[in-house]
Amino acid sequence: MSDDGADAALPPDAALQPDAPGSRSATPGPAATRRLRGLAARFPRTSAYLLRSLLLAASTVVVISLAVGATSARSLLSAQQRYREADGYRITGGSDPATWSDVVAFSPGSQWYDVLGAIGSSLPAALAIMLLLVQPAMELGVRWTRSRSLGVLVGLVPVAIIGLVICVVSAVGLDGSNSPGWLVAWSTFGTVVWFAIAWGLPVLLFTAGIMGLASLAGRRRLRPIVLGVAAVLAVGVVIGSTGLFRPPMASTTAGQSVAGPTGEFVRAISALDGVARVDVVGAGATVMMAADADAADVLAAATAVQQAAEGQSQIVFVVLQRESGGGSATDDPSASPWRLQLVPSGFPADTLPAQVERMLRAETLGLRLAITSDRPAVTVPSIAALPAAVNALGDLFPEGAFVSVPERFSMVFDPTVLSPAMVDAIVAVAVANPDAEFEVTESPKLYVNHVTPEAAAAITAILQDPALAGTSPTGYPAEYQIRTSGPDGEVFLEGTFG
Repeated sequence: MSDDGADAALPPDAALQPDAPGSRSATPGPAATRRLRGLAARFPRTSAYLLRSLLLAASTVVVISLAVGATSARSLLSAQQRYREADGYRITGGSDPATWSDVVAFSPGSQWYDVLGAIGSSLPAALAIMLLLVQPAMELGVRWTRSRSLGVLVGLVPVAIIGLVICVVSAVGLDGSNSPGWLVAWSTFGTVVWFAIAWGLPVLLFTAGIMGLASLAGRRRLRPIVLGVAAVLAVGVVIGSTGLFRPPMASTTAGQSVAGPTGEFVRAISALDGVARVDVVGAGATVMMAADADAADVLAAATAVQQAAEGQSQIVFVVLQRESGGGSATDDPSASPWRLQLVPSGFPADTLPAQVERMLRAETLGLRLAITSDRPAVTVPSIAALPAAVNALGDLFPEGAFVSVPERFSMVFDPTVLSPAMVDAIVAVAVANPDAEFEVTESPKLYVNHVTPEAAAAITAILQDPALAGTSPTGYPAEYQIRTSGPDGEVFLEGTFG
């Protein structure tokens, strides 16, 4: 069995034989040509294999450079657009606007140079896969099938097998700490299929593209073009990876002091009692309250911020935040005891005192609180602290809140769909299984992952307690789904509360 166009798929040994009289060829000078043809005549199969390797490597360089380069260029152009829209990135030198300066933080030449480095970081692995896995499999496939087209398909087999193994290992290794809850809730088979489509299919398409370009490069007229483009790209990638001829990096340059309404806003707020500093980036500001600022200081600062923000248009986003401790100039927002978005605010202005009181009460309970939308977000430090935190939610947030324990528990606490008895049952199973992952959606529906069959049976018994029947405020029973793994593989248990 043989296919037409075999020479295009994999250049045969005849590709190295002398050209017909009168034909035009881009070969070296007469002496070098004679030496090459002499070697080809002595080792025809080796020479042909090396030529195919060269064309496959050149095609790999071209395809990977185009793919990685296009992706990097897209990110670069997006960054350029953000820079232009922001009128340059701005850094601050403290609360005094006189110390502020504009910074040229975007150097197009240097950024484009980094694209070459990004390509260089991807090429070694791609070349190793194509030359050490794909080509040997392709050569064996040609011998076994006597068909160059089928041989090309055989070359995809090792890539598909390795990709499938990686997908399976990744799916088995999923847990709440390294993946979103919606993906963890899937079966292992479904997750493998998802990974195969999202990751494996693009890799196979790129591999097929490289092999297709190598097939085209086997034609004598296209060969010099592919080799020439690959050589130019390879030189550029080497230069970009080694740092040769790198354009100068952007450097900070002093600019005019920022005055006007923005400067007045910063000076007015910085002078208030309890305010540690005011950080302004672009059109947003973060008012950092000192760790020892009391309730009166916090309320006074919050009121002043809202009033000051109304009189100007340069600052359109303001967050009031407690220092995370130590007065660090680089406070992590996620580590702050509380954060309150004041401009624009998601609550009526006359409820500001109540919002401040909630924040400070949550702080005394050891909870982290963020009020940046219509539903406050409460972060509990551990599963063990969850019962006390949930008991306080009814008084702190009677309208509801989003409650979470990092990497273990999340719940949309909405009294209109969850009764106290239902919440108590959910908290009870979470405390009894501290290594499992729990998610309560707005529906509401409870998802439980990473439990043993024995633990799943115990959780089911609690959730199906007849005392929970009819307790749903909506009149519709809440649902649950438990995903367990055991000797029988993965099992999904579903039902309703009560």
